[in-house]
Amino acid sequence: MHDHEIAMCAYVQLAVISDDKHQAQARDRFLLLAGAEACQAGWLDVADCCRARIIAANPAHQVHHHATMADALRDPDFQKLVTKWARYCPFEQAEHLLLQLGRSPAGDLPELSRGERMLQLLNEQSSNKQ
Repeated sequence: MHDHEIAMCAYVQLAVISDDKHQAQARDRFLLLAGAEACQAGWLDVADCCRARIIAANPAHQVHHHATMADALRDPDFQKLVTKWARYCPFEQAEHLLLQLGRSPAGDLPELSRGERMLQLLNEQSSNKQ
């Protein structure tokens, strides 16, 4: 069993990397996984930021039918989608990819909590696009 907070951090970082490489599908998959892990870790603001990013890029996405990521995770069909993408890139693979890139899967910065750091990273990415 993995730590949901670290998994959230790993998937957010992979989403940002994918976005930088203009890999929209991979970005959205990682945002979906990050949002699910954020809910499990209790970082609902991170989860909803991931949801908002998915909808901004793809207004017809299945997550659009739910007010929050937590609500979406209560839907069996949405859970199937999360399970599908978790098989695409399980946490162990996400961790390995980041380590190969010389990054910490935990995304730690001593002065910020992990959730605050991931919100900062997502917001930086959003402002870089404007």
